[in-house]
Amino acid sequence: MRRTLSIFTLLTTLLLAGCLGITQPSDSDIDNMSEQYFNQQLAGLFTATKVTKKNGYKDNDTHYIAEMHILATAQQSLDEYAAKLMQDESLSAVEKFTHGISLGLLKMTLPEFSAGDQIEFERNYLFIKTDNGWMLKKELRAEELAD
Repeated sequence: MRRTLSIFTLLTTLLLAGCLGITQPSDSDIDNMSEQYFNQQLAGLFTATKVTKKNGYKDNDTHYIAEMHILATAQQSLDEYAAKLMQDESLSAVEKFTHGISLGLLKMTLPEFSAGDQIEFERNYLFIKTDNGWMLKKELRAEELAD
């Protein structure tokens, strides 16, 4: 009788947890969404080759933060990438200026690299729970993690 009650309690708890949505994104979803987001953010410059979740935690019921390690392969050097962007006639002057600032920040934070080089990145991503499941909302900066 006691064993039956324990099993019933366990099953009820699991069922209620599922019904109430007390979940988090799966590791495979986190890895896949992180890889897609990284590749989109650095398209033409890097491609993620290995994405690993180092740690993760719930910030609240609808926010999950994943600490990621990403190994990426450079598609070209930063100077080659910058030259192509500045010659791109489809970009406005404002877009070129914005890209220039971003490239300057990358130049200050990354070691020098050439096409084919592999570089390791540490990223913190915020996942939010939506009506359609979990989605990667944005990359968190260090000051946002301290909040």
